[in-house]
Amino acid sequence: MSAAERPSSAPVWLSLLVPGLGHVLLGQARLAVVAFVACAALFFAGYALVGDRLFYFALLGFDRDGMAAQIVRFVPVFNLPESLGLLFASLGTVLGFEPGFMAERRWEMPRDLEHLGAFLTGASGMLSAFFAADVAWRLRAQAAQSAAPEGAAAVAPGISPALAAAVSWMVPGWGHVLAGQKSKGLLVGAAVLAVFAMGMVAAQGHAVDRGIAPIWWIGQNLFGGGSLFAAVVTAPAQFGSYPPGYDMGVIFCTVAALMNLVVMVDAFTVVERKRLGMPMLGAEVHA
Repeated sequence: MSAAERPSSAPVWLSLLVPGLGHVLLGQARLAVVAFVACAALFFAGYALVGDRLFYFALLGFDRDGMAAQIVRFVPVFNLPESLGLLFASLGTVLGFEPGFMAERRWEMPRDLEHLGAFLTGASGMLSAFFAADVAWRLRAQAAQSAAPEGAAAVAPGISPALAAAVSWMVPGWGHVLAGQKSKGLLVGAAVLAVFAMGMVAAQGHAVDRGIAPIWWIGQNLFGGGSLFAAVVTAPAQFGSYPPGYDMGVIFCTVAALMNLVVMVDAFTVVERKRLGMPMLGAEVHA
């Protein structure tokens, strides 16, 4: 496909600014409403729990009186993955940002159910990214159908590649199972879960905690099921001192989540190529 034939990526980027906007441009009004409402519900449900402590989880610290502080009052560029759904993250920033020394002290104070709240706000950004990926797929499918001979079906029926990636975010390998590659899905899923479990055991259950290690958590959240488990079960538990294997556990859990990023991308690619009738890349493990 030549550069002139490639569909514009503008709807994809607009979906990251306002979830659902890309689907509106593609004429998918119902899906646009679902995207907008789902991302908004997740973010504000989480924000109701975590509040302005969200600023404590920022990727980078900043001087409260500097230029960066003025920027993040309106554009939360330092919060990932929340900033993948920029509209709602920006609204939360405008509502909650308060500069000053005492405000920063309050950001550092733990909140009740903050782990669950932090997961939900992050999940909103991840969901926005998956909806943007769905827009990218629909643009690709439309282009393939337009290039097909008249009356020919260029796109086979099946699940959306973005859905395959999204379910793999929660349960590694599930996307491959839905794509018909059960053995491969079970294999890659077991690998991710094994490495994640080793990390949790090494850190005695405290390897995934956004309140303690927010920068590492950004990577760990690429395994959504694992970060949800930690937010509900292990992170709220108190501990008096860091376990001897804490650092190794954090690294293992982060590596497991990065492995899952590869799994998500592969699930997307497998479904996309299958629906477009393209040959699979490399040797595939089929059920």
